[in-house]
Amino acid sequence: MMINYNNIVSFKKSSIIFIEDKYPKKSFYIITSGKAVSYGKYFDSNMEYTKGDILGLVNSALNEPYFFNVKADTDIEALEINIDDIIKIYNKDLIKKMHNYLENSLEVWLSKYYINLSHHHSMTKYDINEGYVLNMAQVYNDNNFQTAAYQIYNQYLKLFPNSSSIKDIKDMIDSMKEYSLPEPEAMEDNVFFYKKGYCLYTELIAGNYLYIINSGKVGVYNVVNSKLVTRAIYSSNNLIDGYMPDINYQPLSTTTVVLEDSKIKLLKKEEFISIVANVNSLRPYYLKIICTKIRNSVLKVMALNSQDIFMKLLITIYYIVRTETLFTGKEINTADLLYKLHDIAAVIGYNDIGVIKSELKKIHYITIDDDYIHVIDINNFIKEYETYKKRLSIKSHHK
Repeated sequence: MMINYNNIVSFKKSSIIFIEDKYPKKSFYIITSGKAVSYGKYFDSNMEYTKGDILGLVNSALNEPYFFNVKADTDIEALEINIDDIIKIYNKDLIKKMHNYLENSLEVWLSKYYINLSHHHSMTKYDINEGYVLNMAQVYNDNNFQTAAYQIYNQYLKLFPNSSSIKDIKDMIDSMKEYSLPEPEAMEDNVFFYKKGYCLYTELIAGNYLYIINSGKVGVYNVVNSKLVTRAIYSSNNLIDGYMPDINYQPLSTTTVVLEDSKIKLLKKEEFISIVANVNSLRPYYLKIICTKIRNSVLKVMALNSQDIFMKLLITIYYIVRTETLFTGKEINTADLLYKLHDIAAVIGYNDIGVIKSELKKIHYITIDDDYIHVIDINNFIKEYETYKKRLSIKSHHK
């Protein structure tokens, strides 16, 4: 059965297409004419969607409540596609279009997150000067990621061969020789075994691979305002994009460190897109991966924009739980999160670990042990998250 490309729906000007916090239909839209705008209580500016833009795909793919309202700004016509029919798409141009749109959407939302986190109001690329690079290395060193610092110091030598600090940096590198880990061991099918601590790539030089984690744990980080930010911590079946971002905005670049011995498959982006285009059964996996990344980025913006520290933490724990249980292959109702308290603090840009620990203890279905967070009842935690979010929404409407 083929996709019905004639399934065109219409929305009159000013009609509401999606309502914030409502669960989605099992379909999404590709706009063929007209313009829509989004707005919501956690976002300080509207976003516009025009011909070729996709509405509701992330929410439908993940069965995630809509993040914001979407309204028709003009009369709109759109192609409606059932989410289950993704596997039936044989039009390679449409598959590539959807991939490009999702990749761009991810970078846009990540940019919004970092603009809010760093209090910069533009997407200007940072000046990669000597001081910036040395500060970055020092931040990683101070946060016990010496292998990343070691790699950045070595990259400094290549970036600034005429620097007056070359001798000092070489001495620093010599003193850190113990953090030079052996190269990964090649296994079958382009899978490599990486020792704990190995730095896959840094914010200065991209990896130019997609990294699919077969087993183990990998952390993704970057430095913003001279502070380490935990971008994400991934385990089995997750995918990390090691390519330079298309948007020319330095905080989008990342450093990735292997947190425990791991087996990781390396693929070029072109290979992966070709596989997804030709192997229909892989599309749900790919779609969940990239939609999860977009969902997490949107919720990061929501958490930063919330004025309520408890809500910030609920949102953050919520998307981490949803991410970590995505590929378990079975129904589970408990989760031992990969993130420590300082990781949570870094994500929401809040420095007081004591306050974070105190607020987390107020969540009924969470325990903390050795700075790790355990969710002891996922279903009831999600209900608590949704209930508190609605309560805040009602309060804001009555102000």
